[in-house]
Amino acid sequence: MGKMVLRAVTIGALAAGLASAPLLAAAADVVRARVEGLRELGASYKNVNDELKKDDPNKMILQISARQIRDIAGQQYKWFPAGTGPQPGVKTKAKAEIWSQGAQFKAAQDAFNKQANDFFKLASAGDVATMKTQVRRLGATCSGCHRNFRVE
Repeated sequence: MGKMVLRAVTIGALAAGLASAPLLAAAADVVRARVEGLRELGASYKNVNDELKKDDPNKMILQISARQIRDIAGQQYKWFPAGTGPQPGVKTKAKAEIWSQGAQFKAAQDAFNKQANDFFKLASAGDVATMKTQVRRLGATCSGCHRNFRVE
């Protein structure tokens, strides 16, 4: 009788592990897409900052980078579905507070999205002087998320 119970428990545990494997793989895929998107965002933001430090910034580079930042800001909303937070088998720097403080996290995303759109409008208009001020505001909204919702 003891062996039968042990065998049933073992089979049950294996079945549960196999059943959760696709969910874990899906979570890992979302995290991977999130990391790739955020790296692209960081590269675009660096391009803007590097360009704005020049005596004669290239407006085309600023416009392209600003468009990328704006587009990524719109995509960020789909990068944090339930089940893609910290858990065994999923490597992420996202804090659990993203899901436990959903309203605050969405407010931070909205603030970043607004700043990204505002920055894109300035870049489209070619207003380099104002972009130098606005890029700090954009960076502050990035930092707001990092401080509260990312393991640094």
